[in-house]
Amino acid sequence: MSELAAPDPASVRPLLRLEGIDKNFGPVQALVDITLEVPIGKVTALAGDNGAGKSVLIKCIAGIHAPDDGQLFWENQPVRLNSPHEAASLGIETVYQDLALCDNLDIVQNLFLGRERLRHFLLDEESMEIAARETLASLAVTTVRSIRQPVASLSGGQRQSVAIAKSVLWNSKLVIMDEPTAALGVAQTEVVLHLIRQLADRGVAVIVVSHNMNDVFEVADRIAVLRLGQLVAIRPVTEMDRQIVVDLMTTGFSDRARPELAPPPQSNRQLTAATGPLPSAAAVLQDEPTTAAAKRKAALALNPDITATSLPEYFRSAFARVRGGESGVLPVLAGLLLISILFQSLNPNFLTPGNMVNLLIQGSVFMLLAMGQVFVLLLGEIDLSIGYVGGVGGVIMAELVQESTGWPWWAAIAVGLLGCAGIGLLHGTIITRLGLPSFVVTLGGQLGWLGVMLIILGSGGVVPINDTVINNIASGNLSPVTSWILMLVVVGAFSAWTWLRDARRRNTGLVAPPASVSALKIAAVLAAGVAIVWLCNTDRGTLVEISGVPWVLLVVLGVLAAWTLLLGRTRFGRYVYAIGGNAEAARRGGVNLARIRTLAFILASFTAGIGGIVYASRLRSVSTSYDGGTLVLYAVAAAVIGGTSLFGGRGKVLHGVLGGLVIATIDNGMGLQGYSAPAKYVVTALVLVAAVTIDAVARRGRSRT
Repeated sequence: MSELAAPDPASVRPLLRLEGIDKNFGPVQALVDITLEVPIGKVTALAGDNGAGKSVLIKCIAGIHAPDDGQLFWENQPVRLNSPHEAASLGIETVYQDLALCDNLDIVQNLFLGRERLRHFLLDEESMEIAARETLASLAVTTVRSIRQPVASLSGGQRQSVAIAKSVLWNSKLVIMDEPTAALGVAQTEVVLHLIRQLADRGVAVIVVSHNMNDVFEVADRIAVLRLGQLVAIRPVTEMDRQIVVDLMTTGFSDRARPELAPPPQSNRQLTAATGPLPSAAAVLQDEPTTAAAKRKAALALNPDITATSLPEYFRSAFARVRGGESGVLPVLAGLLLISILFQSLNPNFLTPGNMVNLLIQGSVFMLLAMGQVFVLLLGEIDLSIGYVGGVGGVIMAELVQESTGWPWWAAIAVGLLGCAGIGLLHGTIITRLGLPSFVVTLGGQLGWLGVMLIILGSGGVVPINDTVINNIASGNLSPVTSWILMLVVVGAFSAWTWLRDARRRNTGLVAPPASVSALKIAAVLAAGVAIVWLCNTDRGTLVEISGVPWVLLVVLGVLAAWTLLLGRTRFGRYVYAIGGNAEAARRGGVNLARIRTLAFILASFTAGIGGIVYASRLRSVSTSYDGGTLVLYAVAAAVIGGTSLFGGRGKVLHGVLGGLVIATIDNGMGLQGYSAPAKYVVTALVLVAAVTIDAVARRGRSRT
């Protein structure tokens, strides 16, 4: 009887109104004079054949495309949506047909992409994980192993559920769903249709695009039919049947009347009554369990195997990930071990403390340049200029500390690094604003900055560095006592942070390793710290005693810690991975692609500047013999050998350090054997090809899994 009652004007007023919307793609006119109202609390279904303009229309509403003509009105106010972020700020959320998810990110990261929660300027992972867990539970998504598993490992139905949960999470005013049930089974389809109806009943405007007429007639209040970019009809669902919709889709008109004797579509209110009310995302988030036991129970209700509870279980799950293609740093560690055994068998001096510390100092430049290269590789880009960009930074620093100039060492270093950052800004701007390939731009930069170096060096060709502080960057050492104290402070801070973080996550029912694994990590870091300090504190001098941790190792570890924190715990880092995994999904999530890409090139060049200054410190001068071309090739090779993918979206700053260590080991070991430079290049090339092969095989393994 409710269909005969006069509708409440407030409940049917248009939330969104489109007037005269046109959209062209070159000579193709996708939308022609579309005028449509989307009322509050109603489900509006868009029907039409392939190419009718449905996807283009919803992308105009979602801020993906800007209409060429016409006007959008939001709550009776004219608006112009230039980006998905602007649409989301109004309360418009879209579940696209391609789902717009980043396969390399996990479920929580995808749900909050573009609107991450922060605490003390860092990502609030715990809060986001709790909200994601409860939202998925409210949608009855119980088939995922863990909300921390990558989206790449999900089935089609699970991906659709994640995409819908992403729109529900924000309590939007308008939710657009493009083929929301296309990849779902019967049970999941019922959940999604139930959700759509509940959204409308709570006053949310819903637009559904679907080819499934059964789904349309089950949940829709109104059906708008598009044909060849034109809106040919919009009628209440009670005035239409499937044949009328098909006639409108194919011919643009229908003189049929809905048969009076045909059973009416299932009442939307009956659908709600039959299945029971679905709690809103807001209510779910406000009704979080208050005790650790309750939170743990809620987590296990979503996923009984949400985390391993013992060390054997943890290793079994880790082995399963390795078999699935997630090998992590295991290949490079195994390679380092084999290479070390090989060179030690050829020369017993290879593993002596003096040679090991010398190897670390030699590899510091490779490590720093590789860490810079990781930023652009994660985006799926490449920077072929960082070798000579680092050289420019070193030359600027060397010139400023000359007696004739008289700059203090810290100011000279700062200006050199700022100059390198400026070069990165220039490269990033050209690449993002003009759309030129990074390969071409940075290859030109390699030649151009070599020329700039030669101009600065002038006819002399050599700029000596006489500043003691700068020279000690590569040749200075801490005292043995200071080395031990610093190691204990660093390891203690890491241990406290790791133990407290993991314990807090376990107590709140979040994904966390068992206590035995946390203890094992702490023990491993402590053992590595003791080994390095013991190695460095061994007297490695010949005529005079030389011992202590080299300053340059502190530089490398400082850069590693800073960039690991930046990529792992900040929005910038999250967006770098998102762009490398699926740039379009990141853009639809509101990420400013040009800004993030430019910042990545700035950081790559800045890090290259640090490497260039360390290189100049080792030689105590800068000269025309600086081989930036070889250094950049080593930087790319080190990052890839360490485990960073050339295809973008996968890698860590640590990979640059490990890869740089591999290259330094090869260079050092072959040098002890007296091999020539060409032989070193050949062996390094073989190792690089092996690393890329491992990456490609791992990608295929992940796809099969």
